[in-house]
Amino acid sequence: MQLTDRVAIVTGAGRGIGRATAERLAEAGAKVVVGDVNPESAAAVAGAIDAAGGTAVDAQGDVSKESDAERLAQTALARFGRIDVLVNNAGIGLYTPLLETTLAQWNQVLAVNLTGIFLCSKYCIPAMVESSGGSIVNIASVRAIATTARTTAYTATKGAVIALTKAMAIEFGDESIRVNCVLPGAIDTDMMRENLAEDGLTFEEGIAGAIQKTPMRRVGAGRDIANTVTFLVSDEAAYVTGAAFVVDGGRTVHI
Repeated sequence: MQLTDRVAIVTGAGRGIGRATAERLAEAGAKVVVGDVNPESAAAVAGAIDAAGGTAVDAQGDVSKESDAERLAQTALARFGRIDVLVNNAGIGLYTPLLETTLAQWNQVLAVNLTGIFLCSKYCIPAMVESSGGSIVNIASVRAIATTARTTAYTATKGAVIALTKAMAIEFGDESIRVNCVLPGAIDTDMMRENLAEDGLTFEEGIAGAIQKTPMRRVGAGRDIANTVTFLVSDEAAYVTGAAFVVDGGRTVHI
């Protein structure tokens, strides 16, 4: 899968799935805008890509803020002159019972996980239209189709990401812009480890149940998601749009 001369923006790329995706796209030849709310993390990832022989630029931005989303697009255009790929990966979790969820918490999760996709897409799509096409991948979650208690706000946003993906695919198909989404299962990320620690669990304790329910008998790595994203934005997926790809080692087919 070759992405030579293509320009990709990856949000939430300072760590975890976002970092793995930014690095994988760079390996395939793309010039990458590493977007993250943490400027130090964004700079570190961009620097690592450059050191490995790729091309990247860092861009600090909170995707829930319209000015920041617009600046991400403008950074790509100013540095590389075009936008071919947008990976809407930035997201936050909330593991709180519904009746204990405050309105501020609810609004924050929606702002980052859903509104952020809308805003980044809004400011990147015009450049894709000018370039006669592009590809967008939205990162959802298997919780959109099979979830647990205490994740109401997060689950709601990830279900909405699938619906938004389908609507965008229909609206921009005539412009040769493909829009798909990926639903990761249990992935070994900093966020997962932090959530487990908050529950007083070690990583090994926390993933034991997940592994038992996963036919592949392991948790996923960021690279597993990054490889799927790279396929979806490549020419090898030229006839794929409006689709939701589950990447969870088979966990959601377990009864």
